[in-house]
Amino acid sequence: MNYEQRINKIIDFIGEHLDDELTLEQLSSVACFSKYHFHRLFTAYTGLSLQQYIRWLRLKRAAHQLIVNKDRTITEIAFGSGFDSHEAFTRAFKQICGVNPSDFRLKSSWKAWEKPPYSLPKRERENMNVTIKNLPARRLAVLEHRGDPNKVGDSVNKLIDWAKTQSINLKPEPGEAFGFAYDDPEQVSAEDFRFDLAITIPKNLKLNGGIVGKELPAGRYAVAIHRGSRENISDTVYGLYRNWLPNSKEKLGELPCIFCYYNFDHEVAETELLTECWLLLK
Repeated sequence: MNYEQRINKIIDFIGEHLDDELTLEQLSSVACFSKYHFHRLFTAYTGLSLQQYIRWLRLKRAAHQLIVNKDRTITEIAFGSGFDSHEAFTRAFKQICGVNPSDFRLKSSWKAWEKPPYSLPKRERENMNVTIKNLPARRLAVLEHRGDPNKVGDSVNKLIDWAKTQSINLKPEPGEAFGFAYDDPEQVSAEDFRFDLAITIPKNLKLNGGIVGKELPAGRYAVAIHRGSRENISDTVYGLYRNWLPNSKEKLGELPCIFCYYNFDHEVAETELLTECWLLLK
C-alpha cells in the first residue's frame, strides 16, 4: 500500500472505533507506519494532528446528538464524546463553532460544521458497483423542505420532533428513512431548492402538523452505495448518471434520485455513514 492508502486505512479504523481508546501503538500498527513517524505523516496528509482529528469527529457527532437526543444531558453527551467534564467539552465545542453546547441546542447553526478543518486524501476512483433491486412499495410521512439547503437540518429536526409526538414508535429502522433529491444545491438558487425528508409509516397512520403522506412505488431500482460524509454524496450521484447509466441500457422512471439512510450523524462518525443512492428504472 502507498502512503495515501495507509492514511485512508487509518481514517476507516478511527471511524469504526471512535468510542474506543485509540493509542499511538495501535494506530501506527494498523497503518504499518513507524510510531516515530506516524504523527508527522498523518498531519502532513490531513493538516491536523491525530488528536485534533479524533476530537473533531467526536464533537461533530456530539453536535448532532445535542439536537436529536434532547433527552440526554449535555454532561452525558460530553462523557460519551470522550471528555472528562462538562467544562472541557464546552470549551472545545465553543472553540469550533463559537457558541456553547446549551446555546447551540436552543438555536443550532450548522455553518461551523459544514466544512471540516482538514483535507483527507482523496480515495482512488473505484469502478462503480451498481446493483438492480426489486423493492416493495412503502407509505411515507414526508416533510417537504423548500428553500435554503443550509436549513435542511432544521427540517430534519421538525420531522424528528413530529415523529416523537406520535402514539407509536416511528423511529426508522436502517434503510427506512429517505431523502428525495429533486435538485442539486450547487445548480439551483437557494429559494428554488427542493428536498423531501421521509420515513416509512404504517398505512393507517393519520398525518398532521405539516407532514404529508406519499407513496414510494414498488419497482426496479439501480442502487449505488455511498460511504462516508454526505457532503460529497454528489460524487456518487453523478457517477450513477455519468458513468453507469449510459452503459446500462436502462431508462429512468419518473422519480428523482432517492437517498436511503442506514445510519445518522448522531450515531456514528461521519466516515462511517452509509447511504444508498436509488434511481427508479422503467
